Amino acid sequence: MKILKIAILLILVSSCDSDEKILPILSFKINDEGFKEYYTITYDGYINQFNDNFTTENLRGKVCTANFFFTRCPSICPPMRLELIKVADALEEYEDFMMISHTIDMDHDTADVLYTYWEATGIPAETWQFLRASEANTKAQAKQFMTNFRPNEDGSDFYHSSYVALIDKKQQIRGFYNTSIPIEMERLIEDIKVLVD
Repeated sequence: MKILKIAILLILVSSCDSDEKILPILSFKINDEGFKEYYTITYDGYINQFNDNFTTENLRGKVCTANFFFTRCPSICPPMRLELIKVADALEEYEDFMMISHTIDMDHDTADVLYTYWEATGIPAETWQFLRASEANTKAQAKQFMTNFRPNEDGSDFYHSSYVALIDKKQQIRGFYNTSIPIEMERLIEDIKVLVD
């Protein structure tokens, strides 16, 4: 009977903390033995819209979102951009938050083109970084984020995801959010606040 009372007490105490949201760590692979191998997001060989190097060091102490896009995108990128502007506006007082957008159109999206695209958003550079790298680097980066991209057969567009990933201050993926679903974007904002706090 005494053990039962202790068990009930432990359940009640642990349930008091149930309001605190815990986000899962999603950046892992299953190894040959069937176990999870966790990894962190890294950057090498990237430049931003100012033609400055962007490395893993730029992520230190930041909660980040990451997505893939291209400036000439005629389909999902314009609405994705509007949703990300809303996210940045909702979190403008959070200094530990940054958005990262990787171009998948390396031939067209030079640093100057990315600068013009960024400038039109009205979002500060410390909040939104637009990055470019070689095709090999960008494909490797997409793999880290569990996504991919490829050009249309006619070369007019790219197939790519409308999702953004959420990365914590340890460079681990903590969530994926579809920018075309408003409730998911609301959840993204709340989850960013959880990780920043």
